[in-house]
Amino acid sequence: MNYGETLNIIDEKTKNLGITPGLDNIRELLKRLGNPQDKVPAIHIAGTNGKGSIMAYVEEVLVLSGLKVGRYISPAIFDYRERWKINKKEVTENDVAETLTDILKAIDEMARDGFTSPSAFEIETAAAFYMFEKNQCDVMLIECGMGGRLDATNVMKNKIVDVLASVSLDHMEYLGNTIGEITKEKLGIINEGDTLVTYPTTEEVNEAIFKYITDHEFFWRKTEINALDIIKSNVEGSEFYYRGTRFSISMAGEYQIYNAICAVEVIHAYNRYAIKNGKDAVQYDIIRKGLSQTFWPGRFSVIYRGPYIIADGAHNKDAWRVLAESIEKYFPSKKVVFILGVFKDKQYDDMIKILSPLMKCCFTVTAPGPRGLDAEYLATKMCYGGCRAVSCKTIREALAKAKEAAGKNGVVVATGSLSYIGRLIEISYEIDND
Repeated sequence: MNYGETLNIIDEKTKNLGITPGLDNIRELLKRLGNPQDKVPAIHIAGTNGKGSIMAYVEEVLVLSGLKVGRYISPAIFDYRERWKINKKEVTENDVAETLTDILKAIDEMARDGFTSPSAFEIETAAAFYMFEKNQCDVMLIECGMGGRLDATNVMKNKIVDVLASVSLDHMEYLGNTIGEITKEKLGIINEGDTLVTYPTTEEVNEAIFKYITDHEFFWRKTEINALDIIKSNVEGSEFYYRGTRFSISMAGEYQIYNAICAVEVIHAYNRYAIKNGKDAVQYDIIRKGLSQTFWPGRFSVIYRGPYIIADGAHNKDAWRVLAESIEKYFPSKKVVFILGVFKDKQYDDMIKILSPLMKCCFTVTAPGPRGLDAEYLATKMCYGGCRAVSCKTIREALAKAKEAAGKNGVVVATGSLSYIGRLIEISYEIDND
């Protein structure tokens, strides 16, 4: 099959199968593929917010150190192939077509033997393991989908370190209704004897980890907020000391500092693994350089200046709260105009409560796909919440109107979902180059 044909099949499985928690299907599929998930040492990242940013910092550092690094994320924001990268380069369309063709053959065999079909996410996860083994990667960075214990990525035995990013309330219908319950689900990625690195934790998350550690044996390496000294932080990035070493990052937002120091702890955990296995440890000059040049689009990213246009894929209550804090900190006296697009199954009433006090006005779009909340309905909800809102038929229209409303000295913030942020960034670049 060619690239287009394989994508059509994935689309059909996305529409017909949806989310299927559980590991039986993907384990059966991987067994038929030769269990590639256990052939490459892995760094496994779970959490609600910040997984991608932590992964981006770690990826940059490990690639700079000379390792061949496979990276798997979901969803992508620009291109389908963005899910799989090797040394920061997207795999080719031919790579995807060949890999998915092999996997779909194995799925046909499963069907003949009475097994149900793996979901699209399970297929894409298997594709990551398959491609990273085939390309003889030294290490693979694997991001959980939404959970942990029953997430399709939770099938690896050969792990260097597990990472728990920031945890907040999201996907409660699958993961639980409290931070403690959600944390426990995400801690399900830990195998006995693993090393766990955690983002600076809240009291609720700490309590859940302490409960979990009484029944499971693993080494817990904390990211210590008390070892952090922030020198400066603005919309163009931050400088800080962590454990006595000076770092700089170009990604804005105080939470990015926390993601960065979590990444430093992940690299320390990698170094313990490397030394134990006779490999070279990553040197501090490489860590500092890697952090300084990391960029992760769609996470409080400055994509235009004059006016500032900020793209942030915040899509849950905790992320919206952090976004509000960043806006108040970096643009305290600016006119702020929003572009909003959300999914129907998100807590958008909370988004309205948290963000509307900061808005001069907002322009709504319908997030792509069947989960997208109608732009007109969202605009009506915003108006009921006390904010002037206008629905737009296209992202291009919303961006043009938002820029005009903000003026050269204002700020445009696009948020609500990562699903439309990639296209918005592309349009902003097109306008900039006209």
